[in-house]
Order: sequence, then structure tokens, then C-alpha cells
Amino acid sequence: MPPRFRRPEPMTTFELVPDDEREDALDDAPDDRPHESRRRPADLIVRARARWRTLSRRGRVAVAGGTAVVVVAAATAAVAPGLLDARAERQRAEAIRGMPGVVGDLSEPVDVVWSLPEESSVAAVLPGGVLAVTDGDGVRAMDAATGDVVWEHPLDDGAMCGPAPWTPVDWSAPVDTVVCVEDASRVTVLDADGTVVSERELDLLEAVDAPGEGDPGVSSWSQVVPAAGGTVAVLDAIAPESGIPWRAGEDAASLQRALRDAGWRDPSVRVVDAVTGQARAEVTIPLTEDALDSCGVMEGPGTQTVTVTPQPWVDATPSATTLGLCGLMRAVTPTGGSFDVGGDAHTLVPLPGGRFLVQGETSEVRDAHGERLETIHGSAVAPLVDTTPDGARLVLVGAGGSASSLAALGADGAPTWSVSVDPLTTPLARVGDAIVLADETSLTVVDARSGAQRWRVPDLLDGDPEDGETVAGAVTDGTRLLLAISPASWSDDGADAPHRLVALDLRDGSTAWERTGTGVLWGLFSAGGTPVILGNRLSGLGGA
Repeated sequence: MPPRFRRPEPMTTFELVPDDEREDALDDAPDDRPHESRRRPADLIVRARARWRTLSRRGRVAVAGGTAVVVVAAATAAVAPGLLDARAERQRAEAIRGMPGVVGDLSEPVDVVWSLPEESSVAAVLPGGVLAVTDGDGVRAMDAATGDVVWEHPLDDGAMCGPAPWTPVDWSAPVDTVVCVEDASRVTVLDADGTVVSERELDLLEAVDAPGEGDPGVSSWSQVVPAAGGTVAVLDAIAPESGIPWRAGEDAASLQRALRDAGWRDPSVRVVDAVTGQARAEVTIPLTEDALDSCGVMEGPGTQTVTVTPQPWVDATPSATTLGLCGLMRAVTPTGGSFDVGGDAHTLVPLPGGRFLVQGETSEVRDAHGERLETIHGSAVAPLVDTTPDGARLVLVGAGGSASSLAALGADGAPTWSVSVDPLTTPLARVGDAIVLADETSLTVVDARSGAQRWRVPDLLDGDPEDGETVAGAVTDGTRLLLAISPASWSDDGADAPHRLVALDLRDGSTAWERTGTGVLWGLFSAGGTPVILGNRLSGLGGA
């Protein structure tokens, strides 16, 4: 006898509708019914029977199993909207998991789970929500969620480890190696498990003596900073030890020549492999006549002035290494590419995916190799938390004047909408289709698609210029936004200054919960989904 096959059961698929769109699914509800209204299960059954009578026999067989499920599901939604809300929250949270500034559930208050002395600092973010922390005695890795020590390694006092995270994007991109520099010349490389990969001495510039008696002194030095991808950034500089005498009215070209005659050399940064010493990139910033205007000139007695010797600097994060001089800045990417950032009016902001936003009156987007991808006509802004980084470009217009506006740019670079904002407004977050804006005192949320205002929380911040507050950082779980609100100014070390943690519901601006504490805050980030506070003390937050 041939085998017998069982007819497959009919299948029904469902589209999950977020809680803020459930009213759209009730297409037959009268317009005057409240937003929360739900059709009674009995009405749904009547409609289902009417539809059943219009079907052929074959059509009835095809949908029989699924119809019962649909009716039951609809009836469940009618009596349990809270379950749908919870499910929608979980879906939002899952969709943005791992993105910069995204943490776990914020529906309930979080408190300090662990805290370290003020001399502790985060040296690197490692995989699995682990932080590499230095405190002067060495480096140790600890679980950001619990504070438990994973491993530790002793180092000389004053050792610098990195690459230290600076922005939410840095915090969301764990590194595989920790590079520590001791005595500005010895470098130790550890992997994410704490195993020592390499220890070696660096080749640095030797001190240069004055050319001769009576000549101005010349000094040389090398500054070493742990950088991205298991490298160190070495700044080589040679400059006069003191300022150059200068007379008012003389041109910048003469000043430039005087500096060079006194021993000045344009600074350079070498990015080298911390294990092998192999060079990956090298950049130099020429001291131009225009740049001298940003170096600072102090007036002396009579007609004589003294120019301050230009001071180059180097900084490194997991995203980029930067060399600065007199308002000029050049960046080196982890791939070895480099590009000019510009002058004082420009700021470099890392974006997800290894890209960079160069903010200025005309802004740019660069790729991981430093190549220009996009030119934006306006001062583009990047919110602290952005769960839609590939969404419309946000641009502030007229931020330096008495009036200002925030615009969203379409694919053609033209504004799709524009709203008037306070000149000091900061875009804090873009979560889904909500853009959170903060001015000196209030928080406002506008729709990312239209710019229409959804809600506003007035007087959230104390705007007093002397004793007021500022938002030091923000994180989100997709439904709520947690703000770290810190004193805008403080005296001494600020250990007794009051701060607040305020969780706002992004759907309506209501306060989900609030906590108070002491100590100045200057950052709130996500390490593997755990909120971490930077301030007088390094602290991790968790459920009560």
C-alpha cells in the first residue's frame, strides 16, 4: 500500500503592530472614540461570521484554522493592552541592542551597584561588557554590570593605558588589546584576557641643548599616547623654550621666520604598532601664518610683545588619533588614513561604522580611510544617542545668533522640515522617530519625520548661569531616556555637588523615575548594556 500523506494544516501570519500604532489597526472604529478604545470580542465574531458566509467551500477550508486564532488574538488584545505595551517595549529594545548609548531596561529605577575612587579612570572597553580601569597602581579588568574583577596587571605609578573611550560610539566598540605606557617610553600590550602580549622600549627623541651661549634655548620632547588597534601615537616636537620677542605691527610672516630661526620645527605624530614598532601612519601640521593668530600673543611693556610658543598636542581614542596645533587639527584613522579636520570652528565626531562627522559651517562625512563621502551645507549635529544614524542629517542654522533653527535634510541636501529653537539648543537623542532637544531649562521632543512638536517638559533644568544645571550624558532603552543632570559649575572638587538621574518616557515626556546623588557628573555611557557614570567617582548602575 502506498504511503498516505497528511494534509498540511493551514497557516496564518501576523504583523506585529507597535503600541503607538494600534489605533491604525482598528480601521472601523468611529472617529469620536478615545485612543484607548477597543472593539468588543462579540463585534469581531459577528464580522467574522459575515465574512465566512461570503466564502466558497474551498475558501472556508483554507482559512478555518486561522480565523479562530485571529479572533482569539484580537480578544486577548482587547482585555490585555498592558501585555501588548510590554511586547512593544521588548521589540524596540531588541531592535537597537548594542547601539551607542543603548542600555537594558529602564522601567524601574537604577542605583549605584559599584563605585571606584576618584583617581580611577576607564582605560578601555573590552568585549563582554568588561572595563579596563587604571588607578595609579596598575590596570585591572572588571565586569561593568557587577564590579567583579576579571583580571589585573601591576604597572608603575603614573602609567597611561588605552585607547580610552570618549564618545558613545567609542563605548559601543570594544577593543581587543590594552596598551599601557610607563615612563613615557616603555609599552606593555595585553589582550582582552589580561595576557601580556609584548613589552618593549620605544625609540623617542632625545633632549636637544641650546645651540650656544646667549642663544634662545631649544627643547625637544616626545609624548606617547595609547592609540587604536594596538598602536601608540608618538608626538615629536622641537620648539624654543621661551617666547620670541615681538614688536607690534610686524607681520605674521616675520614672526614665523623668527620662530623657525629660534629652532621651531613643525610637529609630527607617528602611529606605530605597539608590539613591532612598525609605522602605520605619520602626519605633520605646518605652522602657517594664519594659524599663528590662534596661538595667543601677550602684550609686553611699550611697543614690544611676546608671542607664546605654540604648543602641539596629541590625543587618541578607539576611533581616531588627532594632532592639534594653534587651532588646526589633523586626524589619523585606525586604518592609517588621514585628513585635515580644520580650524577652531570644526569638531570631529565619530559615527558608527568607522565614519566621521567633521562639524563646521560646512560639514563633512568621512569614511574609515579618511575619504570624503558627503559635504553638508550647514553645521551638522550628531545627537549623544542616535538609534537611527543613517536617518536624515540634522543641521543647526544660525546657532551663533539671536535666532536658530534645527533642520532635517533630505537625500538632495535640501531641508524637509525646519523648526525654530533656542540658540543654545543641543540635540540630545534621536530614538526611533523622536528627536530630543535640550535648551538651558527645558526638554522638547519633535517628530523626526515632520518636525512637529510632540511634547515639552518646561523647567526640567535650573538655568541659573551661576548655580544652574546641565545634561552631562544620556542613555536609552528604546522607550525611556535616562539623563545625567549635573551642576554646570562647581567649586573645589565638586564631591558634595548634587546631581540627578532622571528617566523620561519618550512617548509622552512623563517622568518614569528620578534619583538624586552627590558629585559632579561629566558623562553617562553604555558598556555592554550597563549604564556607567563618569564623574568624581567612576560608577556602574543597575537594578535596585
